[in-house]
Amino acid sequence: MDTSSRKTSLVVLFNHQYERNIPVIRELYSRRFSGLLQLMPYYKGDAPDVCSVFGNSFQFYNYILQSRERIRQLEGDYFLIIGDDLLLNPRFDEFSTPSLLGIHGEDTCYLDGFVDVSLPVCYRGTAEAHHFSITPPGIDAESVNRNVPSYEEARRILKSRNLMRHDELSRVRMFLPKWSPGGIHANWKVLKGRVWHLLNYWKHRIKKYQYSYPVVFGYSDIVCIPKGKLDDFCRILEVFSAWNMFVELAIPTALQLLPGTKLSTLEDTQYKSGNVWFPQDPEHFEAMNAVIDGLVSSSGGDLSELLASFPEEYLYLHPVKLSRFAR
Repeated sequence: MDTSSRKTSLVVLFNHQYERNIPVIRELYSRRFSGLLQLMPYYKGDAPDVCSVFGNSFQFYNYILQSRERIRQLEGDYFLIIGDDLLLNPRFDEFSTPSLLGIHGEDTCYLDGFVDVSLPVCYRGTAEAHHFSITPPGIDAESVNRNVPSYEEARRILKSRNLMRHDELSRVRMFLPKWSPGGIHANWKVLKGRVWHLLNYWKHRIKKYQYSYPVVFGYSDIVCIPKGKLDDFCRILEVFSAWNMFVELAIPTALQLLPGTKLSTLEDTQYKSGNVWFPQDPEHFEAMNAVIDGLVSSSGGDLSELLASFPEEYLYLHPVKLSRFAR
């Protein structure tokens, strides 16, 4: 399907209450997306393009649930949802977004990728996969949980897509921060980080934790949802919210469980990820930080220069501290 005439609205999601960045977001995106909505925790103002939400950034999908009706009112066939500290490639606008994300129909969602948490790829995903409960106190689990696939059905779906290789969570990847020049004071935090990761590595090897529910991990600061899939997507997230599931399990797992849905990933685009945090590797962390720091420094606080100098091979850069551009 030709998506060049399909329109995308942009939803920018703030983890925290940074009101000085509201006009920065407008300046960055309002000329490219006529439909723009900003979701800000505990916002008390009356700007028509800002919606007040509340909650914890570890479950920021709750902000989407709270603002669902406002999102639905935006004109567009797709909703591109990004974090406020994610800087989107300037080629993306309300008409180019679907094709640039490899989306070719109204049944296709986008996420960068999906990670099997039973493999030693990303520590956070593996650890969070057993840190929630599908029968927490305070909910009628029997009635709530029937709104998502059963444990066995979710397991079958993920295994059929090679996203649940093992049934236990015993394999974790350690993130070992690099030593910095200097003595013990300069490396005290590095040492503590290395010890923490080593202890958690052995804890998972010894105990072999079980999934609370079959899940996948995925970087979730950028996701694109067709308008027709928004309600079903949110209904699954409502259950995951009741379970207190971590956001970077909840969003990718909800996408995998959406019926009749195709999924586009970074591999379906011409771009590279500009995410500092993933893949989980100290060398990658340093290299991407250098790219972002170089871009921000060379822009001299000028947003136009920031966009003009954006490295074209990246779909986005994250995190970018937009507070440096606030006036």
